[in-house]
Amino acid sequence: MKKIIKLLPIVILMSGIVNIHAQQSEVIYLKNPSFEGFPRPGTTPDSWADCGHSQESPPDIQPHGGFSVTRLAYDGRTYVGLVSRENKTWEAIAQRLSKNLKKGTCYKFSLYACKSPIYISPTKKNQNQPTNFNKGLIIRIWGGNNFCDRSELLDEIKKPIEHLDWKNYKFEFTPKKDDYSFICIEAYYKTPTFNYYNGNVLIDNASEIFSCEIPTDIILEDNVKDTIKKTNDTLLVNNINPEELSKSNEPNPNISTNNITIIDKGNFNANLIVVKDLKIGYKFRLDNLNFQADSSSISLNGKKALSELYQFLKANPNIALEIGGHTNGLPKDAFCDELSTKRAKNVVNFLQEEGIDPKRMSYHGYGKRKPIGDNATKEGQKKNQRVEFIITDLKNND
Repeated sequence: MKKIIKLLPIVILMSGIVNIHAQQSEVIYLKNPSFEGFPRPGTTPDSWADCGHSQESPPDIQPHGGFSVTRLAYDGRTYVGLVSRENKTWEAIAQRLSKNLKKGTCYKFSLYACKSPIYISPTKKNQNQPTNFNKGLIIRIWGGNNFCDRSELLDEIKKPIEHLDWKNYKFEFTPKKDDYSFICIEAYYKTPTFNYYNGNVLIDNASEIFSCEIPTDIILEDNVKDTIKKTNDTLLVNNINPEELSKSNEPNPNISTNNITIIDKGNFNANLIVVKDLKIGYKFRLDNLNFQADSSSISLNGKKALSELYQFLKANPNIALEIGGHTNGLPKDAFCDELSTKRAKNVVNFLQEEGIDPKRMSYHGYGKRKPIGDNATKEGQKKNQRVEFIITDLKNND
Protein backbone atom coordinates (compact mmCIF):
# COMPACT_ATOMS: atom_id res chain seq x y z
CA MET A 1 0.00 0.00 0.00
CA LYS A 2 1.21 3.47 -0.83
CA LYS A 3 2.13 5.62 2.18
CA ILE A 4 0.03 8.75 2.43
CA ILE A 5 -0.43 11.97 4.33
CA LYS A 6 -3.39 14.31 4.45
CA LEU A 7 -2.87 17.84 3.15
CA LEU A 8 -5.91 20.02 2.46
CA PRO A 9 -6.47 21.61 -0.04
CA ILE A 10 -3.50 21.76 -2.45
CA VAL A 11 -3.06 22.31 -6.18
CA ILE A 12 0.27 21.22 -7.65
CA LEU A 13 1.65 23.75 -10.13
CA MET A 14 4.67 21.84 -11.42
CA SER A 15 5.52 24.79 -13.68
CA GLY A 16 2.42 24.10 -15.79
CA ILE A 17 3.20 20.46 -16.58
CA VAL A 18 0.08 18.43 -17.31
CA ASN A 19 1.30 14.83 -17.18
CA ILE A 20 2.75 14.62 -13.66
CA HIS A 21 4.16 11.12 -13.73
CA ALA A 22 5.60 11.00 -17.23
CA GLN A 23 6.95 14.52 -17.56
CA GLN A 24 8.44 15.57 -14.23
CA SER A 25 11.60 13.66 -15.02
CA GLU A 26 12.13 15.85 -18.08
CA VAL A 27 12.60 19.07 -16.10
CA ILE A 28 16.11 20.14 -15.07
CA TYR A 29 16.20 22.64 -12.21
CA LEU A 30 18.94 25.23 -11.79
CA LYS A 31 20.17 26.39 -8.42
CA ASN A 32 19.81 30.13 -7.78
CA PRO A 33 18.32 30.83 -11.23
CA SER A 34 17.63 34.44 -10.23
CA PHE A 35 21.34 35.07 -9.45
CA GLU A 36 20.61 36.27 -5.91
CA GLY A 37 23.49 37.32 -3.70
CA PHE A 38 25.13 40.20 -1.88
CA PRO A 39 25.62 42.98 -4.47
CA ARG A 40 29.31 43.58 -5.02
CA PRO A 41 31.91 43.56 -7.83
CA GLY A 42 34.02 40.57 -8.76
CA THR A 43 31.73 38.04 -7.08
CA THR A 44 29.92 35.14 -8.72
CA PRO A 45 26.38 34.41 -7.42
CA ASP A 46 25.93 31.40 -5.14
CA SER A 47 25.77 28.05 -6.99
CA TRP A 48 27.44 29.56 -10.07
CA ALA A 49 31.13 29.24 -10.96
CA ASP A 50 33.28 31.90 -12.61
CA CYS A 51 34.26 30.71 -16.07
CA GLY A 52 35.98 33.82 -17.31
CA HIS A 53 39.69 34.24 -17.89
CA SER A 54 41.92 33.47 -14.92
CA GLN A 55 43.87 36.74 -15.19
CA GLU A 56 40.73 38.87 -15.03
CA SER A 57 38.19 39.59 -12.29
CA PRO A 58 35.00 37.48 -11.97
CA PRO A 59 31.53 38.74 -12.98
CA ASP A 60 29.61 41.17 -10.76
CA ILE A 61 26.48 40.78 -8.65
CA GLN A 62 24.50 43.89 -9.56
CA PRO A 63 23.27 46.47 -8.77
CA HIS A 64 25.91 47.21 -6.13
CA GLY A 65 26.33 50.92 -6.75
CA GLY A 66 29.72 50.72 -8.40
CA PHE A 67 30.30 50.93 -12.15
CA SER A 68 27.14 53.14 -12.33
CA VAL A 69 24.91 50.11 -13.03
CA THR A 70 21.49 51.00 -11.59
CA ARG A 71 18.99 48.77 -13.42
CA LEU A 72 16.49 47.16 -10.99
CA ALA A 73 16.38 43.38 -11.05
CA TYR A 74 13.68 41.71 -13.11
CA ASP A 75 13.27 39.01 -10.44
CA GLY A 76 14.32 39.19 -6.82
CA ARG A 77 16.88 41.75 -5.73
CA THR A 78 20.01 41.06 -7.77
CA TYR A 79 21.25 39.79 -11.12
CA VAL A 80 24.61 39.05 -12.71
CA GLY A 81 26.58 41.45 -14.92
CA LEU A 82 28.92 39.97 -17.54
CA VAL A 83 31.41 41.94 -19.61
CA SER A 84 33.74 41.53 -22.55
CA ARG A 85 37.05 43.34 -22.91
CA GLU A 86 39.10 44.71 -25.76
CA ASN A 87 41.98 42.42 -24.73
CA LYS A 88 40.11 39.33 -26.06
CA THR A 89 38.74 38.19 -22.69
CA TRP A 90 35.12 37.77 -21.75
CA GLU A 91 33.02 36.47 -18.85
CA ALA A 92 30.86 33.40 -18.29
CA ILE A 93 29.26 31.46 -15.45
CA ALA A 94 28.44 27.78 -15.10
CA GLN A 95 26.89 25.21 -12.79
CA ARG A 96 26.38 21.47 -12.46
CA LEU A 97 22.89 20.42 -13.57
CA SER A 98 20.45 18.48 -11.40
CA LYS A 99 20.40 15.85 -14.14
CA ASN A 100 22.22 15.41 -17.43
CA LEU A 101 21.27 16.92 -20.74
CA LYS A 102 20.77 13.85 -22.92
CA LYS A 103 22.29 13.51 -26.36
CA GLY A 104 19.59 13.71 -29.04
CA THR A 105 16.95 15.20 -26.72
CA CYS A 106 15.45 18.61 -27.51
CA TYR A 107 15.39 21.16 -24.65
CA LYS A 108 13.94 24.62 -24.06
CA PHE A 109 15.46 27.25 -21.78
CA SER A 110 14.99 30.99 -21.27
CA LEU A 111 16.39 33.95 -19.35
CA TYR A 112 15.93 37.70 -19.14
CA ALA A 113 18.62 40.04 -20.38
CA CYS A 114 19.33 43.69 -21.15
CA LYS A 115 22.28 46.10 -21.41
CA SER A 116 23.34 48.80 -18.99
CA PRO A 117 24.02 52.09 -20.82
CA ILE A 118 26.79 52.80 -18.32
CA TYR A 119 29.24 50.19 -17.01
CA ILE A 120 32.28 52.19 -15.91
CA SER A 121 35.43 50.28 -14.99
CA PRO A 122 39.19 50.68 -15.36
CA THR A 123 41.04 48.25 -17.61
CA LYS A 124 44.44 46.64 -17.20
CA LYS A 125 45.65 48.67 -20.14
CA ASN A 126 44.56 51.94 -18.54
CA GLN A 127 44.11 51.75 -14.77
CA ASN A 128 43.84 55.52 -14.34
CA GLN A 129 41.19 56.19 -16.96
CA PRO A 130 37.88 54.29 -16.39
CA THR A 131 36.24 52.98 -19.55
CA ASN A 132 32.55 52.64 -20.32
CA PHE A 133 31.84 49.00 -21.23
CA ASN A 134 28.67 50.03 -23.03
CA LYS A 135 28.57 48.00 -26.24
CA GLY A 136 26.10 45.16 -26.70
CA LEU A 137 26.97 41.48 -26.38
CA ILE A 138 25.40 38.20 -27.40
CA ILE A 139 24.71 35.27 -25.06
CA ARG A 140 25.95 31.77 -25.77
CA ILE A 141 24.86 28.53 -24.05
CA TRP A 142 27.43 25.75 -23.78
CA GLY A 143 27.22 22.16 -22.61
CA GLY A 144 30.10 20.35 -20.92
CA ASN A 145 31.08 17.76 -18.35
CA ASN A 146 33.19 19.89 -16.03
CA PHE A 147 32.98 23.43 -14.69
CA CYS A 148 33.74 25.79 -17.58
CA ASP A 149 34.00 22.92 -20.05
CA ARG A 150 32.73 24.22 -23.39
CA SER A 151 32.36 20.95 -25.26
CA GLU A 152 29.44 21.96 -27.45
CA LEU A 153 27.84 25.30 -28.33
CA LEU A 154 24.17 24.51 -27.76
CA ASP A 155 22.58 27.81 -28.80
CA GLU A 156 23.26 31.54 -29.00
CA ILE A 157 21.57 34.88 -29.51
CA LYS A 158 22.45 36.06 -33.00
CA LYS A 159 22.33 39.83 -32.46
CA PRO A 160 24.00 41.87 -29.68
CA ILE A 161 21.67 42.93 -26.89
CA GLU A 162 21.36 46.72 -27.12
CA HIS A 163 18.02 47.38 -25.37
CA LEU A 164 17.99 48.80 -21.84
CA ASP A 165 14.82 47.09 -20.55
CA TRP A 166 14.53 43.45 -19.55
CA LYS A 167 13.43 41.11 -22.35
CA ASN A 168 12.95 37.36 -22.36
CA TYR A 169 15.24 35.28 -24.58
CA LYS A 170 14.28 31.73 -25.44
CA PHE A 171 16.76 29.03 -26.39
CA GLU A 172 16.11 25.65 -27.94
CA PHE A 173 18.84 23.06 -28.43
CA THR A 174 19.56 19.37 -28.89
CA PRO A 175 22.97 18.09 -27.70
CA LYS A 176 24.57 16.28 -30.63
CA LYS A 177 27.95 15.13 -29.34
CA ASP A 178 27.35 13.78 -25.83
CA ASP A 179 25.33 13.88 -22.61
CA TYR A 180 26.26 16.96 -20.53
CA SER A 181 26.21 17.49 -16.78
CA PHE A 182 27.13 21.20 -16.81
CA ILE A 183 25.74 24.32 -18.46
CA CYS A 184 27.74 27.47 -19.16
CA ILE A 185 26.20 30.89 -19.89
CA GLU A 186 28.67 33.08 -21.74
CA ALA A 187 28.73 36.73 -22.80
CA TYR A 188 30.49 37.18 -26.13
CA TYR A 189 31.24 39.69 -28.86
CA LYS A 190 29.10 40.20 -31.93
CA THR A 191 29.84 37.36 -34.34
CA PRO A 192 31.66 37.08 -36.61
CA THR A 193 34.20 38.96 -34.52
CA PHE A 194 36.43 41.35 -36.44
CA ASN A 195 37.34 43.52 -33.48
CA TYR A 196 37.26 42.98 -29.73
CA TYR A 197 35.52 45.59 -27.60
CA ASN A 198 34.38 46.50 -24.09
CA GLY A 199 30.76 45.48 -23.66
CA ASN A 200 28.23 44.30 -21.07
CA VAL A 201 25.09 42.24 -20.67
CA LEU A 202 22.87 41.83 -17.59
CA ILE A 203 21.21 38.45 -16.95
CA ASP A 204 18.35 37.54 -14.60
CA ASN A 205 15.57 35.02 -13.96
CA ALA A 206 16.78 31.91 -15.79
CA SER A 207 14.13 29.23 -16.26
CA GLU A 208 14.19 25.52 -15.67
CA ILE A 209 15.42 23.48 -18.62
CA PHE A 210 12.44 21.65 -20.16
CA SER A 211 12.07 18.84 -22.64
CA CYS A 212 10.63 20.31 -25.85
CA GLU A 213 7.72 17.87 -25.49
CA ILE A 214 6.47 19.57 -22.31
CA PRO A 215 3.72 22.19 -22.82
CA THR A 216 5.20 24.68 -20.38
CA ASP A 217 2.50 27.30 -21.00
CA ILE A 218 -0.37 25.11 -19.77
CA ILE A 219 -1.63 25.60 -16.19
CA LEU A 220 -2.19 22.30 -14.44
CA GLU A 221 -5.21 23.68 -12.57
CA ASP A 222 -7.37 23.21 -15.66
CA ASN A 223 -6.54 19.51 -15.68
CA VAL A 224 -6.61 18.70 -11.98
CA LYS A 225 -10.05 17.03 -12.00
CA ASP A 226 -9.06 14.62 -14.79
CA THR A 227 -5.77 13.86 -13.02
CA ILE A 228 -7.56 13.21 -9.73
CA LYS A 229 -10.06 10.87 -11.36
CA LYS A 230 -7.32 8.85 -13.06
CA THR A 231 -5.39 8.67 -9.80
CA ASN A 232 -8.43 7.45 -7.86
CA ASP A 233 -9.12 4.83 -10.51
CA THR A 234 -5.54 3.58 -10.13
CA LEU A 235 -5.85 3.46 -6.34
CA LEU A 236 -9.08 1.48 -6.53
CA VAL A 237 -7.53 -1.02 -8.93
CA ASN A 238 -4.90 -1.59 -6.24
CA ASN A 239 -7.61 -2.07 -3.59
CA ILE A 240 -6.89 1.32 -1.98
CA ASN A 241 -10.06 3.27 -1.23
CA PRO A 242 -9.43 7.04 -1.46
CA GLU A 243 -12.42 7.78 0.78
CA GLU A 244 -11.01 5.53 3.50
CA LEU A 245 -7.63 7.19 3.20
CA SER A 246 -9.18 10.62 3.71
CA LYS A 247 -10.72 9.76 7.09
CA SER A 248 -7.49 9.96 9.06
CA ASN A 249 -6.20 13.33 10.19
CA GLU A 250 -3.06 11.85 11.69
CA PRO A 251 0.23 12.53 9.89
CA ASN A 252 2.21 9.48 8.89
CA PRO A 253 5.73 9.85 10.33
CA ASN A 254 7.01 7.09 8.07
CA ILE A 255 6.05 8.80 4.83
CA SER A 256 8.72 8.54 2.15
CA THR A 257 9.66 11.54 0.04
CA ASN A 258 10.03 9.15 -2.88
CA ASN A 259 6.34 8.21 -2.69
CA ILE A 260 4.31 11.20 -1.52
CA THR A 261 0.54 11.31 -1.72
CA ILE A 262 -1.08 14.74 -1.44
CA ILE A 263 -4.81 14.84 -0.79
CA ASP A 264 -7.00 17.53 -2.36
CA LYS A 265 -10.32 17.83 -0.50
CA GLY A 266 -13.20 18.48 -2.88
CA ASN A 267 -16.74 19.61 -2.00
CA PHE A 268 -17.89 16.08 -1.27
CA ASN A 269 -15.15 13.49 -1.47
CA ALA A 270 -11.44 13.52 -0.73
CA ASN A 271 -9.49 13.17 -3.95
CA LEU A 272 -5.93 12.00 -4.18
CA ILE A 273 -3.10 13.28 -6.32
CA VAL A 274 -0.12 10.95 -6.12
CA VAL A 275 3.21 12.65 -6.78
CA LYS A 276 6.09 10.23 -7.15
CA ASP A 277 9.78 10.98 -6.79
CA LEU A 278 9.42 14.34 -5.09
CA LYS A 279 12.32 16.60 -6.10
CA ILE A 280 13.81 19.98 -5.36
CA GLY A 281 12.02 22.63 -7.39
CA TYR A 282 8.47 21.27 -7.14
CA LYS A 283 5.90 24.04 -6.64
CA PHE A 284 2.49 24.06 -5.01
CA ARG A 285 0.03 26.44 -3.44
CA LEU A 286 -2.85 26.21 -0.97
CA ASP A 287 -6.23 26.95 -2.54
CA ASN A 288 -7.68 28.60 0.56
CA LEU A 289 -4.62 30.71 1.30
CA ASN A 290 -5.61 33.94 -0.43
CA PHE A 291 -5.21 37.56 0.59
CA GLN A 292 -7.40 40.60 0.38
CA ALA A 293 -6.10 43.36 -1.86
CA ASP A 294 -3.37 45.45 -0.20
CA SER A 295 -3.37 43.13 2.84
CA SER A 296 -0.86 40.65 4.24
CA SER A 297 -3.18 39.30 6.96
CA ILE A 298 -3.90 35.56 6.90
CA SER A 299 -7.62 34.72 6.97
CA LEU A 300 -9.21 32.01 9.13
CA ASN A 301 -9.49 29.71 6.09
CA GLY A 302 -5.87 30.46 5.27
CA LYS A 303 -4.79 29.47 8.77
CA LYS A 304 -6.71 26.19 8.46
CA ALA A 305 -4.90 25.46 5.20
CA LEU A 306 -1.55 26.31 6.78
CA SER A 307 -2.32 23.98 9.67
CA GLU A 308 -2.56 21.16 7.14
CA LEU A 309 0.75 22.25 5.65
CA TYR A 310 2.22 22.22 9.15
CA GLN A 311 1.14 18.57 9.54
CA PHE A 312 2.82 17.78 6.23
CA LEU A 313 6.09 19.47 7.23
CA LYS A 314 6.00 17.88 10.69
CA ALA A 315 5.71 14.44 9.11
CA ASN A 316 8.52 15.22 6.65
CA PRO A 317 11.36 16.89 8.57
CA ASN A 318 13.68 16.47 5.59
CA ILE A 319 11.72 18.95 3.46
CA ALA A 320 12.67 22.64 3.28
CA LEU A 321 10.60 25.28 1.50
CA GLU A 322 10.81 28.71 -0.03
CA ILE A 323 7.62 30.69 0.57
CA GLY A 324 7.09 33.15 -2.25
CA GLY A 325 4.66 36.06 -1.94
CA HIS A 326 2.80 37.56 -4.90
CA THR A 327 0.40 40.45 -5.59
CA ASN A 328 -1.99 41.58 -8.27
CA GLY A 329 -0.65 43.90 -10.94
CA LEU A 330 -2.38 47.15 -10.02
CA PRO A 331 -0.11 48.94 -7.47
CA LYS A 332 3.35 50.29 -8.16
CA ASP A 333 6.36 47.99 -8.18
CA ALA A 334 7.82 49.10 -4.85
CA PHE A 335 4.51 48.63 -3.03
CA CYS A 336 4.01 45.18 -4.59
CA ASP A 337 7.52 44.08 -3.62
CA GLU A 338 6.97 45.15 -0.01
CA LEU A 339 3.48 43.65 0.25
CA SER A 340 4.45 40.31 -1.31
CA THR A 341 7.39 40.04 1.08
CA LYS A 342 5.11 40.67 4.06
CA ARG A 343 2.71 37.96 2.88
CA ALA A 344 5.48 35.41 2.59
CA LYS A 345 7.01 36.41 5.92
CA ASN A 346 3.65 36.12 7.71
CA VAL A 347 3.29 32.57 6.44
CA VAL A 348 6.77 31.73 7.73
CA ASN A 349 5.91 33.28 11.10
CA PHE A 350 2.71 31.23 11.33
CA LEU A 351 4.48 27.95 10.59
CA GLN A 352 7.29 28.84 12.99
CA GLU A 353 4.78 29.51 15.77
CA GLU A 354 3.24 26.11 15.07
CA GLY A 355 6.62 24.50 15.59
CA ILE A 356 8.43 24.32 12.22
CA ASP A 357 12.15 25.08 12.44
CA PRO A 358 12.75 28.47 10.73
CA LYS A 359 15.94 27.04 9.22
CA ARG A 360 13.70 24.92 6.98
CA MET A 361 11.98 27.97 5.53
CA SER A 362 12.99 30.99 3.50
CA TYR A 363 10.75 33.68 2.08
CA HIS A 364 10.86 35.96 -0.92
CA GLY A 365 8.60 38.68 -2.31
CA TYR A 366 8.07 38.44 -6.07
CA GLY A 367 5.77 41.45 -6.27
CA LYS A 368 3.63 41.44 -9.41
CA ARG A 369 6.20 39.82 -11.71
CA LYS A 370 4.60 36.36 -11.93
CA PRO A 371 0.83 36.64 -12.42
CA ILE A 372 -1.27 33.51 -12.88
CA GLY A 373 -4.53 35.40 -13.48
CA ASP A 374 -5.72 38.27 -15.64
CA ASN A 375 -5.17 41.52 -13.73
CA ALA A 376 -7.94 43.11 -15.81
CA THR A 377 -10.54 41.07 -13.91
CA LYS A 378 -11.41 40.84 -10.21
CA GLU A 379 -11.10 37.07 -10.31
CA GLY A 380 -7.67 37.26 -11.92
CA GLN A 381 -6.49 39.80 -9.36
CA LYS A 382 -7.66 37.52 -6.55
CA LYS A 383 -5.69 34.61 -8.03
CA ASN A 384 -2.54 36.71 -8.10
CA GLN A 385 -2.89 37.71 -4.41
CA ARG A 386 -1.25 34.52 -3.19
CA VAL A 387 1.77 32.70 -1.85
CA GLU A 388 3.46 29.74 -3.48
CA PHE A 389 5.73 27.08 -2.03
CA ILE A 390 8.85 25.67 -3.67
CA ILE A 391 10.70 22.65 -2.29
CA THR A 392 14.29 23.81 -1.84
CA ASP A 393 15.83 20.84 -0.04
CA LEU A 394 15.23 17.14 0.62
CA LYS A 395 17.79 16.22 3.22
CA ASN A 396 18.22 12.60 4.18
CA ASN A 397 17.63 12.32 7.91
CA ASP A 398 18.12 8.54 8.09
